[in-house]
Amino acid sequence: MFKYVLLPLMAVFAPIVPMLITTIVLIMIDLISGVIAAKKRGEKIESAALRRTITKLFVYNSATVTGHLVESYMLQNSLPIVKLVAGIISVTEMTSIFENLNSIYGMNLFKKIIYLLGSPNDPKSKS
Repeated sequence: MFKYVLLPLMAVFAPIVPMLITTIVLIMIDLISGVIAAKKRGEKIESAALRRTITKLFVYNSATVTGHLVESYMLQNSLPIVKLVAGIISVTEMTSIFENLNSIYGMNLFKKIIYLLGSPNDPKSKS
């Protein structure tokens, strides 16, 4: 059974395993930072938020797998669908993580990072 079913499936999905793992890690970071931000705001943590996390895990990974199948077997790798899907998912999760970090630290963390990385010669950096 393993030899005839699981090995071919592993071979088909091996190229997207790093993207699936990255998606799971980003969702978990979003969940943890969201719980911390909610506690900081004094909000009650409800099971609905955890259900949304499980739904995101299923939907995001399904979208990645579907994109891989379409890209590989219908479009013969002519469009990087998996990378586009993974990129959209990553940007969505990173945005949510930064929003949570903004709530936790009480400031716009992204703007602070941009400010700290700015050049001393940049007029915007001096203010």
